[in-house]
Amino acid sequence: MRSFIAYLLLACVCVFASESMFGNSSTARNLVLGEGTSTRGAASLTPMYAEMTVDSNYVLGPGDFLDLMLEDKYLSIQIYPDGSVAVEECGAVHVGGKTFGEAQRLILDLVSKRYKREFCFVQLAALKKFRVNAMGAVGLVGQHIVDPQTRLSQFIRAIGNPLANANTEDVQVIRGKDTIHVNYTAMTTNGEFENDVMLEQGDKIFVPFVPMGDNVTLLFPGYRTSVAYRPERTLADYFDLAGANRMHNFGYKSVCVREPDKDPRWITLAEMKTTTVEPNTEIEFFVKELFVYLGGSVSFIGRYNYNPTWHAIDYISSGGVNTITGSWNQVRVWRGAKPEAIPINVSTDPILPGDYIEIPKSHYESFKDFTLFMASLLSVISSAFIIYVTYNK
Repeated sequence: MRSFIAYLLLACVCVFASESMFGNSSTARNLVLGEGTSTRGAASLTPMYAEMTVDSNYVLGPGDFLDLMLEDKYLSIQIYPDGSVAVEECGAVHVGGKTFGEAQRLILDLVSKRYKREFCFVQLAALKKFRVNAMGAVGLVGQHIVDPQTRLSQFIRAIGNPLANANTEDVQVIRGKDTIHVNYTAMTTNGEFENDVMLEQGDKIFVPFVPMGDNVTLLFPGYRTSVAYRPERTLADYFDLAGANRMHNFGYKSVCVREPDKDPRWITLAEMKTTTVEPNTEIEFFVKELFVYLGGSVSFIGRYNYNPTWHAIDYISSGGVNTITGSWNQVRVWRGAKPEAIPINVSTDPILPGDYIEIPKSHYESFKDFTLFMASLLSVISSAFIIYVTYNK
């Protein structure tokens, strides 16, 4: 009997010591298994990324997760759609639209009714995702889910980039009653990073189209685009605005400018920086070799690589004309699908790819050829007459 009582007393002492050391069996089991006293949300355990430090000025909203340390408890709470958070055994408080610093004070005031304030701590666990509307000249129109700390350039790339006829000089970020105008082309081409704004919840993105009848069209191999017309812009400006610097360089040989109601003209790439055009102009970039053909009274008949800066006199000089044998003032150019002879000024009139330049003989050469022909003809006639007289005797 005494041994039974002693055993019972020993068992009670062990149970009391166990509860004093571990609190309760559930706590002991959690510690053995490596678990906390309160289950944490999966969102708070997911690694997060950030471009910059999130400070106390961060504005909280639905979808943000907060980690709470309440003495020996760790909780993860989410801000509900109505902007409130609920803390077990403490109640709820509204923190939506408030900065993180303001929300910290409100939550600590709430939990201090049950826990010692000096042993409580609040921190951000995961930032909210939100939706942004995109309209206008973009690849994917509609609502899109945006990760926290997403910049405008990243968002536009994610929705399929601007369309070919987009006016990327005036991308509009509508934020509440304000509208932020962003020159997306200058930002991406010239590296104006200060214009790459960070998107916020509730933002709306609008990319306008280039107005019809007031643009300049650029044609590249396999690609066609247009840019809004401005009188002061040069061809180099249109080239940059079209995003051609980010395209594959095929090794352009020349540029053809087709202005309304004017004949096409050809320029070099170097001339693009000083050349302006009219509205509705087409600018085509050529990568294939272009030729001009030369024939007549020159030493080297054949084809020559097209040079937009050359006139007929340059090609004729390359062909080795001799002023005794060739005539400058009678040069003709054969042009078009059904070639027709066009008289030109050899030193001022433009030459186009595919032209055939004909250099006729000089009057001296023509007279000499005629004299030789007549001499040959008289020789044949006299020979025939002698033969005839001889055989008729």
